[in-house]
Amino acid sequence: MDPETKQAAYHSSAYNAAGGAIMSFTPIKQIHQHICAFHVYSHDHSRHVRADHFCTHLNHEFHQCVIYDSDKPDARLIGIEYIISEKIFESLPVDEKKFWHSHKYEVESGLLQLAPKLFVPGAAIDLAEQPAMIQLQKTYGKTIHTWQYDIHPDLPLGPPTLMTSYTRDGQGPPEDMVKKRDEETGQDTSVKKEVRKGYLPPYETMVGSSDSLQEGGRGIVFEVKEVSAKK
Repeated sequence: MDPETKQAAYHSSAYNAAGGAIMSFTPIKQIHQHICAFHVYSHDHSRHVRADHFCTHLNHEFHQCVIYDSDKPDARLIGIEYIISEKIFESLPVDEKKFWHSHKYEVESGLLQLAPKLFVPGAAIDLAEQPAMIQLQKTYGKTIHTWQYDIHPDLPLGPPTLMTSYTRDGQGPPEDMVKKRDEETGQDTSVKKEVRKGYLPPYETMVGSSDSLQEGGRGIVFEVKEVSAKK
């Protein structure tokens, strides 16, 4: 068989099926949580994107998530997020803390949601969410997007970007973006906000996160700089 014929099999369903049979996907199989939320660019607070997180819990205080732009089969892989407890956040160096954002407002506003299958009743999801939301309310996330799909839909161009979240009403995301997400997932953000008022405890975020930059209209950008490589 010539090389071109062999290469033609690379993207076939048969080849993919064979790969699934002979290769290990152990880290991927540890994913057991799907969270849907929205991110805003740290350096441009006018740009908001949907972010579907698929998360593994390495332990009670540290989660790691791969992020896609949707939950569809052709979803684009756009970044990663690490989620830590307030205990770990408090231990971070001052300069490190500014890369991390709080989840308090995301959770309390209903913007951050567990993403159910469409046949799951809303009341069941609201009940299932409670343990997760009570914990996530007090966590902090470090989010890097490698694909600015809102301006480069076809390819992941440019340097990686630091993303952040929201700390109060009026910061976004746009209402039509939230409405579209809710229609696709069969949930209601405004209803979730009211439901969560009934079980979330009061919580004040810790000092030093990127929340202060967000409130001050500032952000962080990763700039490309060529340097001499160490040998």
